[in-house]
Amino acid sequence: MTISSLPPPHMLPLGVAQPPGQKHAVSVSLPTWDSVPGRPLGKQWVIEKMQVNYPRFGIHHIVQKLADAVLERLNATPEMKCAVFPSEDACTRCVQFLQKRHRADVQTTIVPFFLSGSVSKENLRWARFYAVIYQQDAHKAAGQFWTIFGDGISSRHAEFCLERWPFMVSKLARGPLQSHPEVEGTSLLPVPLWRKEDDEHAKAQIKARIATWIGSDHPGFPLVSTEDVFLYPKGMCAISAVARALAPEERKRSKAVVFGWPYSETPRAVQNSGYQDFFIYSKGSQQDLDELESSLAAGELIQALFCEIPSNPSLHTPDLHRIRTLADRYGFCVVCDETIGTYVNVDILPYVDVAVTSLTKIFSGASNVMGGSAVINPNSRHYGLIHSRLTASYEDLVFPLDAMVLAENSMDFPERVLKCNANAQVFAQMLAGCPSIDTVYYPSMTSTSHLYERYRRKGGGNGFLLSILFRNPSSAVEFYNKLDICKGPSLGTNFSLAIPYAQLAHVHELDWAESKGVPKHIVRISAGLESEVELVNRIREALLAVEQHEQEVL
Repeated sequence: MTISSLPPPHMLPLGVAQPPGQKHAVSVSLPTWDSVPGRPLGKQWVIEKMQVNYPRFGIHHIVQKLADAVLERLNATPEMKCAVFPSEDACTRCVQFLQKRHRADVQTTIVPFFLSGSVSKENLRWARFYAVIYQQDAHKAAGQFWTIFGDGISSRHAEFCLERWPFMVSKLARGPLQSHPEVEGTSLLPVPLWRKEDDEHAKAQIKARIATWIGSDHPGFPLVSTEDVFLYPKGMCAISAVARALAPEERKRSKAVVFGWPYSETPRAVQNSGYQDFFIYSKGSQQDLDELESSLAAGELIQALFCEIPSNPSLHTPDLHRIRTLADRYGFCVVCDETIGTYVNVDILPYVDVAVTSLTKIFSGASNVMGGSAVINPNSRHYGLIHSRLTASYEDLVFPLDAMVLAENSMDFPERVLKCNANAQVFAQMLAGCPSIDTVYYPSMTSTSHLYERYRRKGGGNGFLLSILFRNPSSAVEFYNKLDICKGPSLGTNFSLAIPYAQLAHVHELDWAESKGVPKHIVRISAGLESEVELVNRIREALLAVEQHEQEVL
C-alpha cells in the first residue's frame, strides 16, 4: 500500500478486520475501552462480533475450520480438542507444556496429516501438518502455549491444507486415530499457485534485505551474511527459538534474565524455554544494572540476557554499552528485540549477540501476514555456538504464500519507517503540551533519551510508537473512546493504531503490571502513514472531548 492510497484515518466498528476485508488480517477493531479486554474476559458481546483476531491471541476461523475437520475425521469424542501446528517439534513442546501444567496426567496424542502417493514437491512439503489432540481440561493451557510461543499454523497454510484435505491421510504406529483420504488418487489434487523456486526467491529477498538493513555503520564492522539471518513464522517463534538454543546443559549456568519491561509474552517464552532459573529486572534502570553487576560479581552465573530497544510500551532504552561490557566480562549472551527501534532507526548489532524482530509489525506494515527473524552478530564471541545450535534446531516453517506477501510488503520498509517517525514525532510534541496528560513516553522524551540517541543511526528517527498517560484515568477512557483512528492489537501498521496497552496485554494482572511500571490506563499509539494534518485533527478532536469531560466530571 502506498502512502497516497491510504484512506483517511477512522475508527472501525467492533470486530471488523484491520484492514477491512482482509481475511488474513492480523488486527481487529476494538473501538471502545470496554471492548479491549472483552475477548480474554470471555465477553460474548465482543467475541461474537470479531471477524478475525491477532493470530496468537485466538484461533483464526480458517485454522479452526481445519481443527474441526481433524476432530470430525478422527471421530473424536466431544470432550476432545485440537491444536494444529506445522511442525512435529512444536507439537512435542505443546504436549510437554500441557503435561507440566496438568502434572503429566493429561491425555494427548500427536497425529500427523500428509499426502501419500505421487504428488508435486510443493504439495508434498506443505500439505502436511500435525495435530495435538487433548482433553477439554487442558484447553486453557493449550491456549496459553498458542499465545506465548506462536507456533500455531498460519491461516494461509491452513487454507492450503483445507483445499487438499480430502486427499490427506493420517497414520500412527498404533491406536485408533488413523484416517484415510476421502478422495482416492491424486489426479484431482489442486495445483499450487506458486513453485518451490518462488518460495525460495521470496525468502532470499527477505533475508538479503534484513542483512543489508541491520548492518552496522561502525567502521570495520563486518557485513551481515544471509547465512546469519533465520526466518520464523512469527516474532515470538524467533524469540523462543533463540531462547531454547541458548539454554545450557550446565545446570549452574541455567539462568536467563529479562532486562527492562518487554512485550508481555517475552518473559513467559524465555521462562518456559529450558532454564532452571529466571529473573526480570523490570525497570531496566542503571540501578537494575548495578544489582545485576553485583550479583554477577558475587558469583551468579547467567546464560542469556533478553531486552528490547526501546521497551514496549514505555519506550525506554537499555544501556547496551554497559550490558555488553558485563556480557563480555561474565560470558553471557545478549539478545535484543529491535522491532520497535527498527533497522532504519537504531544501530545495535555491535552490542548484542542476536537481534530478533517481529516482521509482522512495521517490516510488513500491511497487517496481513506474520513473520519473525533472528540475526546473529557476525562479530559475536559466541557466534559459533549460537549459529550451530540455531542451525541444528531450525525448520523452515514460513509458509510460501506468507513469505511472498512479506517480501512484497517490505520493499519500501525504510521509506515507511521514516514517514511514521515523522508523524509520531509530531504527535509526541503535540501531546506533551496537553495539560491533561501527565507523561508522554517517546524515546526522545524519556529519562533514557541520551541512550537512545547513542544508538540512533545518522538519519534515523525516534520511532513510530509512543504511549501517553493521562493525569486522570477517566480521561484516558474518554480519549480512547473518542479517538477517530483504527484501534486494536498490533503495532507498526501502515494505518495509525491505538490501544490501552495494559488492558489488552495484562488484563488478568493489572495491579501487578502497574507495580512494575505499566500503568493500567496507559494508551499506546502507533503512528501510520496517513496525512499528518488529518491525524493531528483526530488527536485534537479527542483531546477536546477530554477537556469537556474533565470540565463536566472532575
